[in-house]
Amino acid sequence: MSEQEIKTNDKKINLNITTPRGLKFEEKADMVIMRCVDGKLGVLPGHEPIKTALGDGTLQIINDGIERKLAVFGGIVEIKDNTVNIFSTIAQRLEEIDLERAKADLERAKAAIQEDIDKMQFENLRALMYRSLIRLEVGMHMEDVDYFDEGENGE
Repeated sequence: MSEQEIKTNDKKINLNITTPRGLKFEEKADMVIMRCVDGKLGVLPGHEPIKTALGDGTLQIINDGIERKLAVFGGIVEIKDNTVNIFSTIAQRLEEIDLERAKADLERAKAAIQEDIDKMQFENLRALMYRSLIRLEVGMHMEDVDYFDEGENGE
């Protein structure tokens, strides 16, 4: 490995994504952006150590000017020593997403929300819509989708 390659690798983040089935994704990246429960978190080399809970959202991986996205649904992230370790139940790459199913789930949830439903059903459908939109964003490379236009109460 040349001195230039060593210097370049020192400025990269090691990204590891683990699901219950084992190590799902491993890559070096210039920047990683993820949705945490309290907002988006961007990580560059040299980031301070942190552990936090992940929300459902799109994981953006930027490497050499190329952006890739994964759908990640919950979990935890640990950042330490230029390494981002993500532990999630579900992490899906573009090729793993069934776009037709995500579109169908979204339409089914939208239609059901129009009906008179109780609060629990509404929240379940809202979560289904949100996850479908995340999958569609990753699968169709949509940019910064407004997941919900209505207020916090769904109004």
